[in-house]
Amino acid sequence: MPLISLDTVSYRYPDASEDALRGASLAIEKGEYIAVVGGNGSGKSTLVRLFDGLRAPTAGKAIVAGLDPALASSMFTVRQAVALVFQSPVDQIVSSNVEEDVAFGPSNLGLPPDEIERRVSEALEAVGMAELRWRPTRSLSGGQQQKLAIAGALAMGPKCLVFDEATSMLDPATKARVLELMEGLAAGGMAVVHVTHDMDDAARAERVIALHAGEIVFDGQAAAFFAARGGTEPSRAGQSPLAAGNSAAAELGFSSPRTIEAAEAFGLAAGLDDDVEALAGKLLDAGFARRGAPAEARSGAGGAGGVDRGGVSDRGAEPAAFRFDRVSFSYLRGTAGEVRALSEVGLSLPSGARVALVGRTGSGKSTALQLMNALIQPSSGGVTSLGQDTKSPALDARKLRVSAPLSIQRPESALFELYAADDVAFGPRNLGLSGRDLVDRVRVWMDAAGVPYDKFRDRMTRGLSGGEKRKLALAGVFALESEAVLLDEPTAALDPAAQAEVFALIAGLAEAGRSVVFATHSMEEAARADFVAVFADGALAAFGPPEELFYDRYDPAWGIALPFASRLAGALRARGAEFEGRPLTIAALREALAAARGGRA
Repeated sequence: MPLISLDTVSYRYPDASEDALRGASLAIEKGEYIAVVGGNGSGKSTLVRLFDGLRAPTAGKAIVAGLDPALASSMFTVRQAVALVFQSPVDQIVSSNVEEDVAFGPSNLGLPPDEIERRVSEALEAVGMAELRWRPTRSLSGGQQQKLAIAGALAMGPKCLVFDEATSMLDPATKARVLELMEGLAAGGMAVVHVTHDMDDAARAERVIALHAGEIVFDGQAAAFFAARGGTEPSRAGQSPLAAGNSAAAELGFSSPRTIEAAEAFGLAAGLDDDVEALAGKLLDAGFARRGAPAEARSGAGGAGGVDRGGVSDRGAEPAAFRFDRVSFSYLRGTAGEVRALSEVGLSLPSGARVALVGRTGSGKSTALQLMNALIQPSSGGVTSLGQDTKSPALDARKLRVSAPLSIQRPESALFELYAADDVAFGPRNLGLSGRDLVDRVRVWMDAAGVPYDKFRDRMTRGLSGGEKRKLALAGVFALESEAVLLDEPTAALDPAAQAEVFALIAGLAEAGRSVVFATHSMEEAARADFVAVFADGALAAFGPPEELFYDRYDPAWGIALPFASRLAGALRARGAEFEGRPLTIAALREALAAARGGRA
């Protein structure tokens, strides 16, 4: 008997006019490693909430561990069998300190103290939080909260572990560790279900389930998902057919894994198992790069990080939108649980520029953004935001926060109006807009953020998907049309199309001369900024243009990845390829290689 089975299951949310999930049928066995993909609002979160009884089918039948999860008598056993890590980890943090939070689930199972201790220790070690065992949960960063939620689910010892976008705010090193953990759990017999928008992550799974508009449109091997289809036959019974010729991924608007996408840009074939080194070899063999004497890759050589002894960025000639003067900040200052988040940070961010803040989970990025917005005050040092001293008694904090609004890590948690358009209208209305001007402002930014006004204006905010809520919250920030915008992980949990929309908006703001500061764990996104600030253990490790940091001064000790194109360029140069420049995109790398051959890309 399958661990989980759905038979033509549909689900409709209260007050909704149509089903969020329609006619879903599937079976999940122990030890399977499955990726669930689809656009925002396609039904992914609804689907996985059926697995542990958080949602009860409005039609069809669900069976989990041999029981009906919708029955109250089955609920305890079902939720022992299936543990779910939510999109928003703060929703499942229940205790005031890390150790107690991880122990909460095992304690409710009635396990003996020594078994609870073993599970807690192993779970914290697995997610790299053993050293934070006694940390107050309120002082954790968003990424650390994600790791805590994963640890809490692991400690339950379930038969199936479901990750609902649970790696979206993790730094590259931590994310890789969690992905390896998923593979290890599946190899050990646990079913692992990973809801993700990252196609590199999906490609690691054995099986892909894809949803579109509430229907399962693909259910089969990952290799088949990314391969061109020869016909319209679905790979499993009950699926809606996709068009012939395209891969299922392409048909749904998803990109391929980066290695395959890069190979296709050069007209080459690549497999799911190919890595950067394999692709570099194929490019050389196909004559795309001219060989010279083998040399060390220029990227990854390390460097001083571009900060002076005082910790002040060496880019201070431009007018500053935000300036930190030897800023330190501690959470729970003066208590036994005090946590130092920033130490002696000196930083000057040019006005009108796009600045990316990068670094490991918990390195201080979110704290820096909150200081710029005056949501918190420095423990020492000073912050100047848009020409205002945030510590000054004369500071008009409300005016500053309208001039430099902050979209927090989980912006959907800031939604409070009943209807979607009203939430976006709140800020502009408080700026004095009304009537047609207000409607036009709301329409423009809802359309731009990917939640079209005509479709979503009268939708209840509570009925939106996680990704739709995030896009709506971003629309509300952009609708202020402010002098600067501060964004904390703005594309986390968004599908690829929505991510592109957000960065198109950021580019438009920059072109209009507005300052944009955003925190991200995606180095592809950081590469699109004018400047990158690298945080490490609460200190400023480096500041400068992305091509400079990712080639001339990159230091692996920062704990961040390199953009894919930079890694591929490094692999080519290590094999002796000769070309000029410091390309940050595959298109730029193609041009550089073509120029070296005396031709065109």
